Amino acid sequence: MATPRIVLLAAALAFGIATSRYAPAAAPAITPYGHKSAQAPRQLSDFSFLVGKWQGSGKTRLADGSYAQFAGVTWIGRYILNGTAIADEFHASTADGKAYLGISFRQFDTQHHSWIIEYLNVTNSFLRRQVDPGSGSVSVDAGTVVVVSADGQTKFRESYRLTDKNHYTYRAATSRDGGRNWDPTSIEISMVKVE
Repeated sequence: MATPRIVLLAAALAFGIATSRYAPAAAPAITPYGHKSAQAPRQLSDFSFLVGKWQGSGKTRLADGSYAQFAGVTWIGRYILNGTAIADEFHASTADGKAYLGISFRQFDTQHHSWIIEYLNVTNSFLRRQVDPGSGSVSVDAGTVVVVSADGQTKFRESYRLTDKNHYTYRAATSRDGGRNWDPTSIEISMVKVE
């Protein structure tokens, strides 16, 4: 005689098979990247180029001052919060071959006329606010978006240089004296839009 557990599993399986032919299919997403809301602040357009899927390769500066080349970078941007913000994911491999994931959240605060940018480093388990009304900045000039965040006298500068709608270059550098002098670029990545 079958045990009650086997009977329940068999009944569930039979019910699932019988109803799967008649169950409606899940509605597909309109687009995997969302849409910008008509109510979104115009400043959100500064980062709209990130929306979509990008592939790239680059180089990172090592402790001895030399550079290591790497490939296999994927950057995926999406509109979130009903199209009023952007979340972009950065997927890569670390120098020792482990998977790396970081996610930025970008939203313009119209009440304070300032960007709010937070970076979630999933791999290393920390959240860092890069820009808010009291710290950091975002500037746009001639196709380049620059984000500067500060932690005391240490500043971190990220620049996104758009060469056209399907290509951009990301660069990051650090200053340990409040922005008077910048270390050589610590990372540079060339990205190509694939979706």
